[in-house]
Formats: sequence, C-alpha cells, structure tokens
Amino acid sequence: MNSAFTAGDTVVVTVELFGMARIQAGVGSVALAVHPRAPVGEMIDSLARECPELIGNALHFAENGAVAVADGYALNRNGLAFLSPEADAALPWVPGDSLLLLSNQAGG
Repeated sequence: MNSAFTAGDTVVVTVELFGMARIQAGVGSVALAVHPRAPVGEMIDSLARECPELIGNALHFAENGAVAVADGYALNRNGLAFLSPEADAALPWVPGDSLLLLSNQAGG
C-alpha cells in the first residue's frame, strides 16, 4: 500500500463548534476537505471560508492579515491535544479527525 500523498489528495476533517461559535455559525459542525499535511493556520483559513459568520466572533483577522482564533477560544484535536494556531508545522491529518473550536471560558 502506498502511503505517499499526491498534490490532489485530501482528507475530510470535521470541525465541531461549541458555545457561541455554534450559535453564530448556525451549525454544530463543518466538514473540511484539506491536504493531509495542512498546517493549523490553513485549517483556520478553510473554516473561515466555509463559515464566514465566525469572523469577528470566534475568528478574527490578525495584524498580519491572516485569519486567527479569537481571544477566548481554543482549538483542540480529537479531544486530546490543544493546538497552537501560530505553529506552522504541518500535522498529519487522517480521515475521522475532529478539530474542536470551543470557548476557553467557564460555561463554554
């Protein structure tokens, strides 16, 4: 079995929205088709394109013009590890992965 990915390969990662992000977007989750080695910043960009209602709320434009997670929110992968959106390292995303966008304030 060949495990190398080509430029056209994508995996579907589900972004689960919690708290105000869910209310603002009007959905509980969003499926993103991304490259298996997409960095966290690319995932955030894809989420902003699919759910522009989050911009100005759970997402915002950083000083460098990139879309970023707003203060008071956090990203978590599969409920196991919090992610740093500033980290540009490409993560190995696999089908079935979930990216959780949640409030880091009490009451979520």
